[in-house]
Amino acid sequence: MQFLGIGFLVLLFLEIMSIVWVADWIGGGATLLLMVVSFVSGVLMLRHTGLSGVLLAGAAVRSGQDISLYQMLWPIRYALAALMLMSPGFISGVFALLLLLPIKGRPVAQAGRNAGFQQHNPFARQQKGDNGGDDVIEGEYTVTRHEPSAKQQDYIEHKRD
Repeated sequence: MQFLGIGFLVLLFLEIMSIVWVADWIGGGATLLLMVVSFVSGVLMLRHTGLSGVLLAGAAVRSGQDISLYQMLWPIRYALAALMLMSPGFISGVFALLLLLPIKGRPVAQAGRNAGFQQHNPFARQQKGDNGGDDVIEGEYTVTRHEPSAKQQDYIEHKRD
């Protein structure tokens, strides 16, 4: 846990130093403009992903096809990149752009099969029986009427009273 705090301080130092380096390289006004553009793009990305990101993740899971880990984590990566763009500094902006790269992996189900494991794909649609996927079960039935015995009839009449 202490390494997380040290890492955060190092990242904070690098962010400040990146602002100074970029300001020295392209000038203070252009640096400020880049930081404002980065913040506004992060806000717009965060507004765009809102509920639609969660719905996109749900649709990817419910699609019933083999989906990659990239497709499942895309809404999370997108929102994290938006938050990183909103933070001042250019190191987090570089990490945000790396998160937005379209890196695609193998589908989750194929990854398990290629490793030699027989793995159940939780995202695949279930087959509903051996009759071609129908929900109809064919069969015959007969209705029989059972007449209550005298003891049961007395009990039923007693409960009605």
